[in-house]
Amino acid sequence: MRSHIKGAADHLRNESAPLRERSPEQILYHRYVTAGSPHGPVIYAVKGEHWNGVCPDFLEFLNSFSFDREDMGYAECGYGIQRHRDVMRKLIVEEHHLTGRQPGGGLEIDVGCLSMTTRMAMYDLAKVAMRHFRKRAAGGRPAALVPTPGWDYRGIFRDVGFDIVYLPIRPGNGWLPDLEEWSSIVRKARERDGRRVALAVSNPQHNPTGMQWPADVTTHLLHLCAAESGYLLVDDAYYAVHDPRVPLVNGLKTVLDAFDRNGGDNALTRSGMFDRWVATRPFGKQFSCNTMGVAAITASPRLLRDLGRESWINRYHCNTHNAEVMCAWLKTAEAARWTLETGMFYARQKERVRQYLVDRMGWPSSSVCVGPSTSYMIFEVPAVYHSIPQGIDRFRDDLFYATGTMICASLFNQAAPAPYVRLHLGSHYDIIDEILRRWIVAGLRYDQPAPFPGPAALTRPIARPEFRRQQEGRTVDEHVPLQ
Repeated sequence: MRSHIKGAADHLRNESAPLRERSPEQILYHRYVTAGSPHGPVIYAVKGEHWNGVCPDFLEFLNSFSFDREDMGYAECGYGIQRHRDVMRKLIVEEHHLTGRQPGGGLEIDVGCLSMTTRMAMYDLAKVAMRHFRKRAAGGRPAALVPTPGWDYRGIFRDVGFDIVYLPIRPGNGWLPDLEEWSSIVRKARERDGRRVALAVSNPQHNPTGMQWPADVTTHLLHLCAAESGYLLVDDAYYAVHDPRVPLVNGLKTVLDAFDRNGGDNALTRSGMFDRWVATRPFGKQFSCNTMGVAAITASPRLLRDLGRESWINRYHCNTHNAEVMCAWLKTAEAARWTLETGMFYARQKERVRQYLVDRMGWPSSSVCVGPSTSYMIFEVPAVYHSIPQGIDRFRDDLFYATGTMICASLFNQAAPAPYVRLHLGSHYDIIDEILRRWIVAGLRYDQPAPFPGPAALTRPIARPEFRRQQEGRTVDEHVPLQ
């Protein structure tokens, strides 16, 4: 608990008012602390924080790791030095079950080791795709197909100049894509607005629902991009953050199997699509160490070269030391063991929260989504917030003022196909239990008769948390603000 509180304070505290205004979370935090933290220290469950959920063996491994001098300089290639790329290639081939693959001519993959967030690789892809689109459709409107709810792909592709076409995922379809609806949306965007598919996103282990997309979703997007001369991003961010009791949907193998049909002699390969797809797989989420920023990037040799060109133009290549640590760690037995353990950990966390919401706070079972993948789950906002303007963000703000617990609202729910919020579950069991305790004490219910009172709740403290401390060999309970 103390570790989480310290991490939240370090990351949310900002004494610069102009800088603080750029972060809704820092604004809320500042108001709460200024009011005296009435409900106890801030508990943060928004983006993927792991201030007390980091793999202990990895932290020990990192703290004892010894670097060489050559690990400290710039790298010549933004997609990794050769020995790091070799490690990533071996891992991708083994973990995505590609060991027996015998690709036809021109269908060999390459794997990069990106020493920074996959967001940078997605920017590189966006620029490559935009250049390709302008050559083939000068004056046209390039569209990026983005799932909603979903991660902030919008922030990347819109910034590069794409129109964003949202592909909704709805609770009525079990939180899985409806390909007929998606096809209709794409067709109408083309006919009504003249938009053309320049890029599409597949997220097989879907953030934030945790649901796995059937393989035919990725295949559908792959063939759509082939027909439109577009690019496909397979975002495998949560491939191994998964309940080990549930079979994995292997998006990368799905793509390669499609190219390999008939020995590689098929319409898909003849379309040139093999040079227009990329799969990104970061490891920060797998080991709860997001600041490491190391990822495997799988693509054709030609596309990886094009991505490397964009990277060279736009940034110096650093953080090789992070790749050195991660590549060494991935070879250990502890890394594999943690991957299994953390999959079970998230499954337990999700079920506990689901039970509290349904059994003690009145949520309909259908209004809580718990999938086998990712470190997130989502649930519907209370019914009273459905008719309030900007009700998703309003609920996030009101809940924070009433409990000091911060969750994610419209950041992931662009175009809002349903009024849901996202809860991150990567923190220790005690943190999640404290979140649930505060929600119950504050009166959170699906059928609550009125919204929370907004900032006025800062003047109505709920019972503060109890902490344990060691004193002369015994445990003592105390109420501690711990800022």
